[in-house]
Amino acid sequence: MKRHKYYICPQAYYALRLNDFTMEAHSHNRLEIMYVTKGEVSIEIDDKLLSLPSHHFILINANISHRLIIDSNSENILLNLEFSFDSRPTGIDLTPLFDEKENMKQLISPFEYYIRKDISKLEYALKDLIEELEKCHQDYYLLSILSQRMLIELLNSINSTNASGVIYVKKAVEFIQEHFAEDLNVAIIAKYSGVNHTYLQILFHKAFGCGVMAYVNRYRMERATFLLKNSNLSITEIAFELGYNSRQHFGYTFTKQYNVSPRDYRKINEKIINANTEAFKRIH
Repeated sequence: MKRHKYYICPQAYYALRLNDFTMEAHSHNRLEIMYVTKGEVSIEIDDKLLSLPSHHFILINANISHRLIIDSNSENILLNLEFSFDSRPTGIDLTPLFDEKENMKQLISPFEYYIRKDISKLEYALKDLIEELEKCHQDYYLLSILSQRMLIELLNSINSTNASGVIYVKKAVEFIQEHFAEDLNVAIIAKYSGVNHTYLQILFHKAFGCGVMAYVNRYRMERATFLLKNSNLSITEIAFELGYNSRQHFGYTFTKQYNVSPRDYRKINEKIINANTEAFKRIH
């Protein structure tokens, strides 16, 4: 059986300092890593605007239309590497790496993009690789080592997010449960959780099947049902208790969720508490 070969072909590489810059939407037949070492930029993919803060990166697959947007006058520093894989001997031979590490084939499988925080040492691996690529006289064996190191660090950051993602979600949920009555938004929750707000949205969809604010509303509705059944608070008081700015807004949201108004829900679930302690004495 013929052994499959894997070669990496770096085709564009640079480190840039940019501010107030907008790139035209484009695509190309190679993968691209954009890594923000300082500042914060935005990436637009399929009409989705993704935020990329410091020490975060995006890996975009080949032939995916995208553009870089920087609307800040402050300094932004990016590392960029564009590369492709080939079965022909046209680049650096990584066949032993692909044979040894099965998860390398994740990079040649279908995907649109990965956006992650660097929890490995990808920044240093990219810097060293780009520095060697920019030399007039490159050392092939050093390039091979640096390319393998970069891909290993890349996949470490991509695939270890399952464990780190649980931590981010846990912190976000704890924050929501403590501050649900306040004026919350995704940016506030993400900042407390220590993660990019776009990535937090992805984690919440995986964990709960909904976005961050949908989870906040779900939690508020659960609290609402409890208070309607177990408290003497008026509906207006409950609305303010849950962080709604009006009884009308609360009523609309509750009715949309449960197909019944808060008042009718309370009537349906009204509890009659017998204050006669004799009733308890008869139970042994």
